[in-house]
Amino acid sequence: MKEALPLYKNLYTMAKFNGEALTYETPRGTWAQLHRTLSSQGNVHIANVHILANLEPFRYGATDFIQRSVRGMENVLDAHGLHLYPESSFWDWPYSADSVRGGKRLLQIERDWLWYKSWSRYAWNSNRDYKEEDKYWAIQLATQFGTNEAAGKKILKSYQESGHIAPKLLRRFGITDGNRQTLTLGMLMTQLINPFRYGLFTLLYESEAPEGESLAEYAEKEWTGRQHTGETPMTVINEVKAHADKAISAIDKAAKNVTKNNDEFERVKNDVYAYHALAYHYANKAEAALYVLRYKYSDDIKNLDKALQLLRQSVADYQKLVKFTKGTYLYANSMQTQQRKIPTRGVDATYKTWAEVFVPFQMELKIFEQRIDSLKNSKGVLIQKINPLQNAIVKLNGRYSYFVIDSLQQVFADTNFTIRSFAPELKGLRGVKLSFKKQIDEGTSISFTNSKPVKVLVGFFEPQKAAFTNDTVFLKAPELETNALANDYGQADTKIANAIVLHGMPQLHIHTYDFGAGNNILKLERGVALILEFINADAPLKIYDAKLCMKAGIEKMLIGYSNKIENKDEIYY
Repeated sequence: MKEALPLYKNLYTMAKFNGEALTYETPRGTWAQLHRTLSSQGNVHIANVHILANLEPFRYGATDFIQRSVRGMENVLDAHGLHLYPESSFWDWPYSADSVRGGKRLLQIERDWLWYKSWSRYAWNSNRDYKEEDKYWAIQLATQFGTNEAAGKKILKSYQESGHIAPKLLRRFGITDGNRQTLTLGMLMTQLINPFRYGLFTLLYESEAPEGESLAEYAEKEWTGRQHTGETPMTVINEVKAHADKAISAIDKAAKNVTKNNDEFERVKNDVYAYHALAYHYANKAEAALYVLRYKYSDDIKNLDKALQLLRQSVADYQKLVKFTKGTYLYANSMQTQQRKIPTRGVDATYKTWAEVFVPFQMELKIFEQRIDSLKNSKGVLIQKINPLQNAIVKLNGRYSYFVIDSLQQVFADTNFTIRSFAPELKGLRGVKLSFKKQIDEGTSISFTNSKPVKVLVGFFEPQKAAFTNDTVFLKAPELETNALANDYGQADTKIANAIVLHGMPQLHIHTYDFGAGNNILKLERGVALILEFINADAPLKIYDAKLCMKAGIEKMLIGYSNKIENKDEIYY
């Protein structure tokens, strides 16, 4: 822009409003500053309402939230234009995900008229009186469903209340603002308790939500007696249940006055009931996660008993969600590829319905019950067996030197960085000793031949900004938010977090790249990483956080394998 504007003035810039979701009316932090920087160059800046992965597939008509969002675009982001995406089912345009009698497909432009009309109205003029706007939309809805204005207000209230549920849930409990997460399909307990393991996109919390606390931060402050800040998990847990209750009450009161478009009204009503079940499912599961986190501090099994009660209730709530969506929706998410990761991988259009996801949620509950029972019977003692990983038979094409994962082993060909501690299952694996400098200058390319499918263990460093101002030194871990190809080899998720400590180096997390039998090439962009080893594709690899760290030059295993369960946030896993 700096070079182009002197030559040609009629240029536009655009950035996403809330990533690929709708979470917060007034973005803040670095993301808001990015918008303002773009706008300040003298061009026309546009806010992009993109994909909406946390709203699909249910109808969304919270006109007040939309009006405040446009005001946020204008007053906080300095935007002067709107680029609007469909409310749901983007990848299935022009059809919605609704399943209706006779196999007819509903058109998004007709089903979601309230979505398009609201954004258009406020993009034209957002400075309208809220009370007058409520009256305007009440009349619009009354006309659509053949009711009086009073009933129209109740329908509008139902839209307004249910419209706060998905934004609040994602911004306080979610992993990402991108479409690798489908919010309405729910989340696993592991994802709620330790989102960092699943590639937490921190911008979601830092810029696309009000100031507040994560589940882990809340649990720590509760235990230590520190004062809470901003929007807390318990605030959202209570608020989404209240929104859901008010939405159902309003839509039920309006139902008896409907005289027109009855089929569509029943679909609207069903969406409200689905949102109610979704809100209670998340609320109970998030509160269960808080009790699991509290158990880490208290060592009191009663906390796990309480978590179990809440987890059971969350599964019952999800079963209601299955009921409300079965026969009414063809799918939850329109992106049905391996890029979609949360709550489960969406390979080959699987786990796209609530009935499918209900199965792993039931299994999660069963495992949780078994783990608590084991703890009680063993009186808090559980022996964990360590299964060391084995090197696969792979022929590297070219001349390479190697290192063995063990204490004081040097890992680069041209530096003295050595291993100080490591996750026990890695001991004895043979890594490829690469040039630190060459990785920065040229990247990494290793061609190899293998007769059986293998996984390549790659370690990515996570520098702290305060310590490493030049973050171009280290290769960034795969991230689907910025690279659609970041999971082509199954490499997007962290497999073992904080897995190895190298003296003087940042934390290291292990990812894996999957390759079939034959001639293959592992290509990495420029930046330092560790090629830790090749293992057989079917080798058992526990996904967890080894929690090894370096502090003040002394390595310390914070939580690890021992006779007594110390890693209590893993007890359900």
